[in-house]
Amino acid sequence: MRFYLFSIFLLFVSCSQWSRSPSSVSKVRHVVFDIDWTITSEVKPDQKGPRLIAIEGKKYFVQDGIEDFIENLLRHDVKVSFFSGGSFSRNHLLLKSIKLSDGRSLESVAYKILNREDLTPVPNIPTSEKFFKRYKKDLTKISQDLSELVMIDDTEHFVLNAAQEDHVVYLGKTFEHFDTFKEATLAGGEYVPKTEREWSFARKKMFILNGAFHEALKDVEENGLSLSEAVIRQNRELDLARGNWNDYSNRMYKISLAVSFTASGKTGASGSCVQLFSPFLAE
Repeated sequence: MRFYLFSIFLLFVSCSQWSRSPSSVSKVRHVVFDIDWTITSEVKPDQKGPRLIAIEGKKYFVQDGIEDFIENLLRHDVKVSFFSGGSFSRNHLLLKSIKLSDGRSLESVAYKILNREDLTPVPNIPTSEKFFKRYKKDLTKISQDLSELVMIDDTEHFVLNAAQEDHVVYLGKTFEHFDTFKEATLAGGEYVPKTEREWSFARKKMFILNGAFHEALKDVEENGLSLSEAVIRQNRELDLARGNWNDYSNRMYKISLAVSFTASGKTGASGSCVQLFSPFLAE
């Protein structure tokens, strides 16, 4: 009961901050997304269901919550970029197919889109090695100021050097897409979630990160931290690499839903918090 009431209190405190305007400090902040197995997952050609798009003969599932996450970043004047080992044509067509609530595509709102051609080859690495060992993402191609840059990626050690790794949020293990956990129980393999908690955590990672980045941006505005410092704090609490829920990721998920609800304009600024919490208070 105490935790329940405490969660409501934390959401209320966050709610009171949602209507604030972005920080007036004229720093340029960047969030860079990988594409494959980060904002999309490749699925079987015969896969059916919602949120599927077909690009260049392959089919992709668009991760739940990615649109709300990116809209929240844009509201805070964060520049959003994409850096993927996919081809120029595939990446642009895919991003053009994912639409925000106002009709703009991820391609149209992107600050930069970097592709396979923008990767840095690692010398003297045999072709038999994995792709991420032979090529690296140089984050300075997005911005020279890495203190105000964070990358989100499902692959560890894909950036150019150890210094850049300090600016990467590693998503932990990713899984094949299943609309329901029941579907997952009928499948087998290394990339199939074994428990329903694993499945739900994987499905909701973009929501969780939306809440965490929302809190990080508040930390930036209120305490003068760089974006990287603030996100690192959040990332430690989330422990995404663990691959399962903890109390903090549960809180960030709830905050993300509340942020999206408020941003949708379903409630007025003065009444949004009351209306948002009325279901909780009625219980």
